[in-house]
Amino acid sequence: MATASRIQLTDTNKYERDSHSKAILSNDLPGLQAYKSRKKQMQQIQSYGDDINNLKNEMIEIKDLLKQILQRQG
Repeated sequence: MATASRIQLTDTNKYERDSHSKAILSNDLPGLQAYKSRKKQMQQIQSYGDDINNLKNEMIEIKDLLKQILQRQG
């Protein structure tokens, strides 16, 4: 899968070396897709956590407002 500007490494087929920059590049497409999928999943979980924390804060505000209303009435 090496192109003209990339040289296949001899010890592994997951990496290639760019002949111009000498950088080692990964050509593991399934690994990249799995990483992106895990990253998207973790971002979604983080978003759910943020939503839960926002709901908790709103519930605390509602609870405080209800306490204030009850104190004014009683």
